[in-house]
Amino acid sequence: MNKTVSIVILNYNGKQLLKGLLNSIKNLDFQKRNLQVIVADNNSGDGSREFVRKNYPNVKIVENAGNIGSSGVNSAIPFVKGDYVFVLNNDLELEKECLCRLIEGIESDKIYGACAPRVINFFDRKRNESSGTWLSRSFYNGYKTGKNEKGEIPFVGLVFFRASLLKDLKYIFDPDYFLYGEDVDLGLRIGLLGRRIVYAPKAVVYHMHAATTKSIGMGKRNYLRERNLLMTFFKVCSAGNIVLLTPYVFGMRFFAMLKDLAALQLGNIPARLKAMLWIFTHTGLIAKKRKETQKLRKVQDKFLFKVFSEKEMFGLGKI
Repeated sequence: MNKTVSIVILNYNGKQLLKGLLNSIKNLDFQKRNLQVIVADNNSGDGSREFVRKNYPNVKIVENAGNIGSSGVNSAIPFVKGDYVFVLNNDLELEKECLCRLIEGIESDKIYGACAPRVINFFDRKRNESSGTWLSRSFYNGYKTGKNEKGEIPFVGLVFFRASLLKDLKYIFDPDYFLYGEDVDLGLRIGLLGRRIVYAPKAVVYHMHAATTKSIGMGKRNYLRERNLLMTFFKVCSAGNIVLLTPYVFGMRFFAMLKDLAALQLGNIPARLKAMLWIFTHTGLIAKKRKETQKLRKVQDKFLFKVFSEKEMFGLGKI
């Protein structure tokens, strides 16, 4: 297998996590000469950069000026040399055959632009965290935990994609998203290019759930998730489907607030309202982003919607 891979690790004050991830990368069943590792560091203050330089001298470090969230990985783009890019958080470890299985998955059909691994809980390895993803036309999303079968999905939680797509995509994660929903946005932009995303269950990643985001309050998490998913809706969909789906998209937000009220999760309500207000007060920015995103379009929305699903949202209550 002569394919080359650039692994890009997003790090912010993750010194205690990097050792496990970087060691698992060293132990991969993959030709080391075909592997490049880049740490995109969001101005950590815990000695992360010094730790990597001392213990992993072959790892490239890209220093960002501040904590710019998930878009910190964009600074690694000029240094990417691989045929594929694998974007990781620092709270992960990879099974030794992970890269080979991801390459097998993405190479199984030329239409595949990205591939998703199976995500297993690091602390309880009998528990799946993700067996693929789902996305509703209401632009609520989530992760499947059922059957481990290869299949097409709407977006990639952990992003393994063809580096050649960067020429069109320009960036990996939207700089204005900070956290949450950026993977949905990327998946749909890849879809606009006429590419599919495939779930490869034999590629396994172990995840220390929320190890890097536990310091963010639930209210802010919900605000960012709602705001970013709504922004993606307006960036990606055709004008006709925006008109058609807007009542459903916002109606489901109000339904979610009723569920919050019934469950006494009252902190979620102002977060959802704040996100919707942000959308209505930033129409100029969204219009600019939409114009750039629509330049990617090589397919109609029905190509994207083919892998959307409503049943997971209603069946699991993931709103």
